[in-house]
Amino acid sequence: MAVLCAVVIVATSTTALSAASPPRALSLACDGPTLPIAYRLIPFKDSREAAVWYPTSSPQRAFAYSKDIATTLAQDGVPLTACGRFPLVVFAHGLLGCGAQSIFFTEELARHGYIVVAPDYRDATLCRLESPGRRGAFVREPSVFRPQDWNSSTYADRFVDTKDLITMMLRDPLFAPQIDANRIGIAGHSLGGYTALGVVGAWPKWRDPRIKAALLLSPYSVPFSADNTLHGVTVPLMYQGAQGDIGITPFIEGKNGAFQLSNSPKYFAVLLGGNHFTWTNAVCANAGTTQHCLDSSASARLIDDYGIAFFDFYLKGRSQPLLWGSGRGLAGYIFKQ
Repeated sequence: MAVLCAVVIVATSTTALSAASPPRALSLACDGPTLPIAYRLIPFKDSREAAVWYPTSSPQRAFAYSKDIATTLAQDGVPLTACGRFPLVVFAHGLLGCGAQSIFFTEELARHGYIVVAPDYRDATLCRLESPGRRGAFVREPSVFRPQDWNSSTYADRFVDTKDLITMMLRDPLFAPQIDANRIGIAGHSLGGYTALGVVGAWPKWRDPRIKAALLLSPYSVPFSADNTLHGVTVPLMYQGAQGDIGITPFIEGKNGAFQLSNSPKYFAVLLGGNHFTWTNAVCANAGTTQHCLDSSASARLIDDYGIAFFDFYLKGRSQPLLWGSGRGLAGYIFKQ
């Protein structure tokens, strides 16, 4: 069995562009398709940090996450409270990745009216949020080539961190007034997908009832299939895979795959081409900005469109015809409600 886990291609040292860059005028429409957003890093635990993207009432301006990718937002902006409360979505990065490994998704989700928090888990190594001198911890865990050896103790630190992060956000004096505690979701890539499945009940000991929907981006799901625990997940799921994601997607497909073993409602979108890193900043290589990435990469746009439609329906109750369509632009698409 060949299983690939996530790495991040683009470094993510966050620095603002020149102070001379003019702010973008704030135009606020609560019912519009997108909202202005802010970005900030917050302390988490063990000298690790979490990145937060959130709707803001502050003016946006040019901002560079790194030398490779820039955007327009309000760094450390004031949370928007004039439009009511927003759903909270945790983003779980892949093995050795970091909280800023999938900016084109986390940022765009926030623009559609979500508070998105993405921590550096203990294994964050190949990239990290701003913590000078900190390195990820290498902890011996069972091999991905022996999923039968995995159990609820495997990467259990990610379960604890996810649970603690949600609690921290709900108590945070800055963000708590902006969050609807009854509308919480999780998205995760690769080992982050394993994390997401675990916390919605694939490991019963991990279940966090506060989480109402899970978006699984090329998730490492084989341990749950091997242990026959996916039947314990009762929240809506969306799986995403890719034709070239040969280490993961084949184990989502088929009669013994994770999709078949999961309860409804469930969705499975397969990208044309692509590979395991299509869900990371690698898909935006040479794009320069997140907007140009979404304009130029069909895969990035489809990842966002289907993922956001999924959360809009299950966390906001908004009808989303895209979810029940033919999967236009995808290599394959199935759903069961």
